Amino acid sequence: MAQFSMEIMRLTGSVLGGNQQMVGYNARRRISYNDFVSRHPIYGFDDPEVQLDRVPFSAQTAEEFATGLVKYQIRRDEERQSAMENVIELLARGEDVPESFAQRVHNAVREVQASEQLALAQHVVRRKLVLDLMGKLLTRVRERDGRPDDYHLEQTLHSFIVPMHVMGHDAAEKRSRAHDLWILDERLAFTRAFSSDKRFDTLLRASENAERSDLIVWDFASGLGVTDPLRDGETVDTSRPLDKVMIVEFKKPGRTHYGPEDQIHFQITKYIDELRGGEIEGFQRQRIRIAPDCVFYCYVVADIEGDLKRQLSTWAKSANGQGRFMPLQGDVNGSIEVIQWQDLVNDAWARNEATLYAAKLRRG
Repeated sequence: MAQFSMEIMRLTGSVLGGNQQMVGYNARRRISYNDFVSRHPIYGFDDPEVQLDRVPFSAQTAEEFATGLVKYQIRRDEERQSAMENVIELLARGEDVPESFAQRVHNAVREVQASEQLALAQHVVRRKLVLDLMGKLLTRVRERDGRPDDYHLEQTLHSFIVPMHVMGHDAAEKRSRAHDLWILDERLAFTRAFSSDKRFDTLLRASENAERSDLIVWDFASGLGVTDPLRDGETVDTSRPLDKVMIVEFKKPGRTHYGPEDQIHFQITKYIDELRGGEIEGFQRQRIRIAPDCVFYCYVVADIEGDLKRQLSTWAKSANGQGRFMPLQGDVNGSIEVIQWQDLVNDAWARNEATLYAAKLRRG
């Protein structure tokens, strides 16, 4: 009898231990899933318990969760699309609408709104990550001033915003699509009409100048540029010359020494003289003319300290009092604005503040 009781206790302990292990595994799995959805909000389209039941019990990684949920996401998108198309088709036929029509419209709109919120959250999570990383990268570059990896970090900062040595309109260059120019200006979020760290004799027809500008943009999100709306904005409209061009120069954060040859005004006007009245060598040998009276919007991103602070002492202050501004006059149309690195990051955070708040995120 005593031996039987001992066996019962052993089996009971084994079952209880197994249950505790299962509870612990489920808790860890739930934490992993919550972390996955926080990074990829588009998969949070249903209650967590429902979503966890849809994936294999062994799923614990982001890839395993995504693999298990993607078919449900596609099915949900197809159902939502079909519901909207049915509503549109019913209205187009001009027939009498049933009593349930208002509810059908309400349900369809609600599904679309839910989908938009998830897509927005996914978009915002990525932007937050980009801005957090950029802030840390700026700090790192300043800390490593003069160290052996200093130059590589400076290049990393440029490449972080936009890939170097690329022409954005080159369809064969996939890197041209992977940029974060929205940090500079929201209108540049999807632009492909830019040149990043390319020699003028590569960018311009008939140029023999081997110098490089950090960034030249001639399409500000179709509204300020010359993309052809009849070709989905993928092809540049070359029927009229460019009347607006943006030039951006990135100076190393923390840099304090600027010699006589590093005069901002001289450097920018030299680039403008090279561009004005010229022709950009577009993809497939397109000729993109630059008007002689083109307006040049020029930006220099730098820390205003040391020699640069003295160099800009006679320039007008920007609206926030931290940057500097100079209108270009005489034969040149446009302006030069010097923006501090931290102000660039702060402005990008401010522009995304509403969407961050909507996604229940905050600046890290």
